[in-house]
Amino acid sequence: MLTRPKGEQPVGLLIFPPNDQLLVGDASVWISLVASGHSDAILRAIPNRVVITDVAIEELERGRARGRSTIEGVEKLISAGLLSSVVCPEEAEPVYFELLGGNAAETLDDGEACTLAYALHAQGCALIDEKKATAIADRRFPKLALLSTVDLMLSQYVQAALGPAKTTDALYAALMDAKMRVPSRLIDQVCNLLGDDRIRGCLSLPRRTRPAR
Repeated sequence: MLTRPKGEQPVGLLIFPPNDQLLVGDASVWISLVASGHSDAILRAIPNRVVITDVAIEELERGRARGRSTIEGVEKLISAGLLSSVVCPEEAEPVYFELLGGNAAETLDDGEACTLAYALHAQGCALIDEKKATAIADRRFPKLALLSTVDLMLSQYVQAALGPAKTTDALYAALMDAKMRVPSRLIDQVCNLLGDDRIRGCLSLPRRTRPAR
């Protein structure tokens, strides 16, 4: 299993999990993948089975009423057999409820908590972008494998399937349309791919990365 020792900050792309390790994607990841315009090609390229919890689906469903279309993209991925919906088992509930309770600095929303709890239960890899959730998981579950959306997009599988141009287009679309968060360890790699003209429009990237006009 891919692990991240407590307190260690990895540099660059993390080693991709073994092919038989389950990937459990949080709502934030699906927002970015659908916005990329290449979510189906990305999932076809990845050898691992990928799932989304029913709680994360409910979170995306609530966005439909507000005019957000991510849930429609996720439904298409499920219909195509590229993504599976799973229910958090009873054995994972103690971790789930633990992540929902306590002081605000140590609690997560329903979707994030369920994603981490399911990934722990299944000995899988959690796909999660939110900074707070990543920090909590890194601190409380140091042996849990964690990847971001950008890790997926920059994996050897996706780059081989999409090629450099489409990979860059996918990154740019996710940054522009979903304000995708880029982990600090990957900012330089992403900026090198995007180039100055595209970086200027990506307001979710740190200000220091945007070149002067």
